[in-house]
Amino acid sequence: MRELINEQLVTKGYLDMRIKELELKLTQQIKELELKIESTKAETIKWVAAMLVAQAALIASMVKLIH
Repeated sequence: MRELINEQLVTKGYLDMRIKELELKLTQQIKELELKIESTKAETIKWVAAMLVAQAALIASMVKLIH
């Protein structure tokens, strides 16, 4: 029974080390997500600009056909 208890106990130092490891992982993942969000934002802006040009061309051609 004593061996089982000793195997399940952890020290403050070990917990501090694990917390630091998890903080580093979390920080890295946040940075990766920020980069992905930035990339997606740029891609969305490109698509919106292209759609605005296409819409303007469509409207111009419709106006030309009507007159």
